[in-house]
Parts: sequence; C-alpha cells; structure tokens
Amino acid sequence: MAALSHNGRWVTLRSGRQPDGTWVCDYTILEIGPIRSSNRKQRYQEVFSTREAAEAAAFEAAQAEIDARGPLT
Repeated sequence: MAALSHNGRWVTLRSGRQPDGTWVCDYTILEIGPIRSSNRKQRYQEVFSTREAAEAAAFEAAQAEIDARGPLT
C-alpha cells in the first residue's frame, strides 16, 4: 500500500494481483478541510500486467478526480 499526496489531499493506493496474473488497484482519496472531512474509495477499472502500471494509472485517475473537485474549503 502506498500513500501519496496531491493538492492538499492524500491518496492511498492498494494494488492486488488477480488469479490470471494481472494487477488491479484501488485508490482512496482522503480530504480534510476546515468544514468537512471525507474518504472516498474507488477501483480503477482497467487491469495491467504489472503492479507499477496499475498503481500509476490509479494515481493518475485520483489526481484527475482531485483536480476536478477544486481547492479544499
């Protein structure tokens, strides 16, 4: 499991190998602001041949979601 930050929010990645040998990765976005705190878990829906590729794609998806939300208030 890896924890990374992006624009004031934390992203936790949890990757796993499937029975067919491919990799998937869930990501959780944790945002803590003066008004609210939330935790959202999402599975990146594609499968990959390596753990690194799965985690990179999941983090990229999390970054896009964070950027779409705008700044913490």
